Amino acid sequence: MFKVVTSDNERGSDETSEESNSDAKQLQTVFRVHPREKKDTTFHARRSHKKSRGGCLTCKRRRVKCDEQKPHCQKCKYKGIECSYTPENEVVRQKRTKLTFGHEDPSTIIFTLSLNDLTNKIETVLGFDSRQMPNAFINQNSGHALPTVAFQYFMNSTVDTVASPVIRKVMGTDMIRVSFANPHLMYTVLAVGILHLNRVSPNKERSFAEAYFWQHAIQQYQKALSSPVRRDNVDALLSSCMMMGVMTICPENFKPTDSWVLTNRPEAMNWLCLQSGLRTIISIAAPYIPDSIWALSFDAIVKEERTIFDKKPQAGREGLDPDLADLCQIDEYTTENNSIYYDPLRILSALLKLENNRPNSAHISSFMGRLECDFLALCRKRDVPALVMLVQWMGRMCAAAEWQPWIEGRIRPECIAICMFLEHSTDPLVLRLLKFPAEASGYELTVPLNG
Repeated sequence: MFKVVTSDNERGSDETSEESNSDAKQLQTVFRVHPREKKDTTFHARRSHKKSRGGCLTCKRRRVKCDEQKPHCQKCKYKGIECSYTPENEVVRQKRTKLTFGHEDPSTIIFTLSLNDLTNKIETVLGFDSRQMPNAFINQNSGHALPTVAFQYFMNSTVDTVASPVIRKVMGTDMIRVSFANPHLMYTVLAVGILHLNRVSPNKERSFAEAYFWQHAIQQYQKALSSPVRRDNVDALLSSCMMMGVMTICPENFKPTDSWVLTNRPEAMNWLCLQSGLRTIISIAAPYIPDSIWALSFDAIVKEERTIFDKKPQAGREGLDPDLADLCQIDEYTTENNSIYYDPLRILSALLKLENNRPNSAHISSFMGRLECDFLALCRKRDVPALVMLVQWMGRMCAAAEWQPWIEGRIRPECIAICMFLEHSTDPLVLRLLKFPAEASGYELTVPLNG
C-alpha cells in the first residue's frame, strides 16, 4: 500500500543520517579539530532513552518535542492549535523505496515524497498552482495546501474504512497510481478524503475546499463520460464511480426529518437511486474489465457472493424470511416475474443471515446497489412492504457501524425516519418487524410492542 510521509522533516531520516555520517567522515580527513586539554577526561555516558516516534503531526511540523498525550498533546493545547496524530495502524515503514509510476508492482511501492513534492505532483495533475489559490485552500494551522491534506487523509485513514480487503488493497495502490494520470479521479480522491476529514473533525476552512473538489470531480467525470469507454480509461471511470456515492450517503448535518419519507420531496431519495450507477458503468465497460486493475477484485467478490446467493431461478418461500414473506404476500407460486418484492427479498433474506463482521458488512452494504428501478419507485411512493424491507437492511447496516462508519451520515437517520413513519401502522406484523431496526438505529418506538 502507498504510504505518505507526513512532513519534510520525516523523509528519509535513516538515509539522511547515513549521508550525514558519510559527509562527516570525508570532512574529517581535511579538517581536524584538536580539543583543548581538560583536567577531567572521564567519559560520562548519556542516559539511555527511547527515541519518540509517536508524537503528533503538528509538533513534528513545528520541529518540537511532543509529550505524546492523547487525544491532544499539552504543547498544542497550550498554543491553542489543532493537534493531529497519525492513526496508530498507519505506521510509516522504515524500509523505503523510490516512488515510481512505471510497471513496478504497486503493492511494493511506498510514498517517500516530501509534502512539497507531493503537492507539486497533485498540482501537475489538476493543472493549478496552490500558491495562487485563495487562503481558504491553505490549512491555517499547518500551512499546507488542502489538496495535500486531503490526499494524505485519504491514504492514511479513508482507505482503511473500506470493509472489503480486495477492494481496499486496489484502492490504496493501483487506483492511486491511476489518479496521478486522471484529473477526475484525483479530484474524487481529494473530495472523499476531505469529506471524511470534515465529518470526523468539522472545520469551516475545509468546507469550501470540499465543495470545490466535488464540483470539479463531477464536472471532470461528466466530461470523461462523454468519450467512449476504452481500455485506457476504464480504470479511472470505474474508480471515480465507486467513490462518487460517498458524496450522497455522507451529507453534512443530515437529520431524520430531512428524509424523503417524512417530507413531500420525493427527490430527496435520489441518493438511493444513484447507488446503481456502478452497475451501469460495469455493463458498458464489460469488454475491458478483464484487463482492469479491478478485475481480480471483482472476480473475488463474485466468488464470495456465490456462497451467499443462490443464482438459480427460484419460486416460493424457501429461504425467505417468513415474516417479510407474509408481509409481501409471497406464496409457493411466487417468482420474480409476478412479484416486484420477490428478488430484493431473496437478496435481503440471504444478507440478514450473515454473521456480523467486517467482511460480511461489505456484502451487506451492496444491497442498495442491487435495487432495481421498479422497487425504488415503490420506496419513493412510501409503499409499506418496500419500506419495511429497506428499513430491515438499514437496521442491519446500523448493526455493522463498527466496520461501516459512513452509515452515520445518512443511513442511520434514514432508518430512524422510516421507523418514525411506520410506527403508527395498525398492522401488528409491521410493528413487529420494526423492532430490530429501531433498536439497531437507537430509536425508541413510541408505540409499545407486544412480543
